[in-house]
Amino acid sequence: MQSMLAYLRKHKHDHIVVIIDDISRLARSIETHLALRTAINSASGRLESPTVEFGEDSDSILVENLLASVSQHQRQKNAEQTVNRMKARIMNGYAVAPIAPLGYKYSKVDGHAGKVLTRDEPLASVIVEALEGFASGRFETQGEVKRYLDASPIYPKDNSGEVRFQRVTNPLNKVIYTGHIEMPSWGISLRKAQHEALISFETFQKIQEKLNSNPKAPIRSDVSNDFILRGIYQVRTLRSSNDSLLEQRPK
Repeated sequence: MQSMLAYLRKHKHDHIVVIIDDISRLARSIETHLALRTAINSASGRLESPTVEFGEDSDSILVENLLASVSQHQRQKNAEQTVNRMKARIMNGYAVAPIAPLGYKYSKVDGHAGKVLTRDEPLASVIVEALEGFASGRFETQGEVKRYLDASPIYPKDNSGEVRFQRVTNPLNKVIYTGHIEMPSWGISLRKAQHEALISFETFQKIQEKLNSNPKAPIRSDVSNDFILRGIYQVRTLRSSNDSLLEQRPK
């Protein structure tokens, strides 16, 4: 739309005609429709459509505004119906996210309406190893989980060949890996889901307890009488939206 308006202003004296298939294709709301109509007119453009006749008299403007309002209502109604269908599906234990969580894929399964999350191997096994390793203490910190995932040839990496820290924290906090589902923002409480769990709910709880506790530095294997101060530093993980930072300070 911005490119079109810029073109109209550049060729203002050519009185260019803007053709739309239907009034609903111009804008998603009555406010935006009116703003675009004003902008097109200001650039000496003329709006036309095979389904509606645009005019500048009071009756034509009234009909146009009514049609634009009806179009907005239809979009809002469709959106409400879509959300209601998604809510109902979640309440029945089905995931509705357009992209499946890492380790899962959407598949048709007999006895289920629509598609269901199923294990996506071998990525599912890699995620299980990471989650259970963190819960059991095999991986003491999220940084160790990241190093494990960095070493995996199949875990998604960024352009630099590293695992983004968000792809480490997200699986650690997703209850969906326990075979449960919830949507607090829609008032849908935790419930058993229709898909197979990758880890137990008890393992997930251990992960959350560990995430909410004071972080510990892993015990170093190279501590000796010659370097007795090794291992007495506290590692604190600082996260931002773009990267992670490890900061060391003496206890």
